[in-house]
Amino acid sequence: MDYQTLRNNCPTWDDYIGHDFVKQLAAGTLAHDSFRHYLVQDYLYLIHYTRVMALSIYKSDTLAQMRVGQAGVNAMLDMEIGMYLDFCSQWGIAIEEVEKTPESAATIAYSRYVLDAAMTGSLAELYAVIAPCLMGYGEIGKRIKDKGFIANNPYQIWIDVFASDDFQAITAQNEAHINTLLAEASPAQANKFQRLFNTASRMEVNFWQQALDLS
Repeated sequence: MDYQTLRNNCPTWDDYIGHDFVKQLAAGTLAHDSFRHYLVQDYLYLIHYTRVMALSIYKSDTLAQMRVGQAGVNAMLDMEIGMYLDFCSQWGIAIEEVEKTPESAATIAYSRYVLDAAMTGSLAELYAVIAPCLMGYGEIGKRIKDKGFIANNPYQIWIDVFASDDFQAITAQNEAHINTLLAEASPAQANKFQRLFNTASRMEVNFWQQALDLS
């Protein structure tokens, strides 16, 4: 069992990385209100995602595994969450507004599902359930870059982050770590990893959709 097996056997993967939200964002035609909705909800989701990364430290068996989790927590607290707040500021959304916005139904469903799987499962199960988020953005960024950027795209700054060589390198490192954790899975474990991955991918589809629906 490895990451590519999870990805290739996920029935909603193409719906996730090729969602209309992503296509419109890449084309620069995404409604501004949809992007603003996404930014706020993703910030709220990342708060819970950081808690999952903290749990990965607790569930680690080795110092090396703990350091991977620590790097994930640091990346969230010191870079990615701040990056989303910067995006919000650039789009006219004050931090006070971000923090007082209620979580949407899709955000609650996704974040609590991931947290529950992380709390009750093994370290490998934790990474299986966050793999769509952890790996999908790198694939989306690469796909957009490979197809060519659109001139004067208002969303280019967001695209540049996930299409960057630095982010692609991080994605490759994450894949290697996931593969190490999944390598010795029994058939029963592999089936559970796939179920976790598939459900999280389906939640990612719903997360994009809520931004289009403004729900």
